[in-house]
Amino acid sequence: MAASLVLLCACGNNQNKKKSETKTAENIEEQYIKEDLKIKLDSLVKEMGRLSTPVMVDIQNGTLTLTDKEKQHKPSYLLPASKADEAITLVEKYRIFTMLSCDMNIANLYGMPVDDYKQAIAKLLVDINNPAFNAIAETKSQDSLDSRIMKFYEESVKAGTLNLFWEAIAAGTVEQLYILTQNIDKFLPCFDDQAASEISYRFILVHECVMSLVPYHPEMEQIHTVLAPLEVINATNVAELRDQLLELKGAIKNAREQLI
Repeated sequence: MAASLVLLCACGNNQNKKKSETKTAENIEEQYIKEDLKIKLDSLVKEMGRLSTPVMVDIQNGTLTLTDKEKQHKPSYLLPASKADEAITLVEKYRIFTMLSCDMNIANLYGMPVDDYKQAIAKLLVDINNPAFNAIAETKSQDSLDSRIMKFYEESVKAGTLNLFWEAIAAGTVEQLYILTQNIDKFLPCFDDQAASEISYRFILVHECVMSLVPYHPEMEQIHTVLAPLEVINATNVAELRDQLLELKGAIKNAREQLI
């Protein structure tokens, strides 16, 4: 009997050890994916930062502003600030925060009222209560986009909310793609063939990495479903990018609706 108990305990301990080793291996693999994804996201954002200025934008004293002619055409496709009231879960609040932030910036460029946006976003910040967002709010306006996103990433790692970081990034990406599809002929002149190819390629890499995180964060499965139609973005020149965006216009609108 004593020998049987010792054998049983030994087998049990060995099984626990194997489980522990498997979990450690998974943690190492997940960490590698996250670090790889951080590098690829940084590369994508930096490449986007090299785009030329849209024709309807003026740069005055280092500040972007629309031409008077463009300001006459107010966008009707922006989300209303009241959409924030429909966000119930934490994931929904993260998503709508980034989407409304994108739309507020567009509204501000067109000289539209933004007080409702500011109030809605401020309330979402309180509800989310994540130091990662506070760190972003404290970044200086002259800081580059990639440095602000990386700051957001690093603070999300510290807060243990990296999965929510990707929810926010995915929602912001979909919203910006939606805005782009509403203004294709205005924004495409920002691209040359090399930019179209480089950004498409980096978008593919980031998308693949995000999908590879799903086994570790099953709650990100919906993001996988939402982003799946965008896998066809693989342009090698401006003409292909235009065709793909036009082809995806309905899918991007549908993805946007799923996120809100």
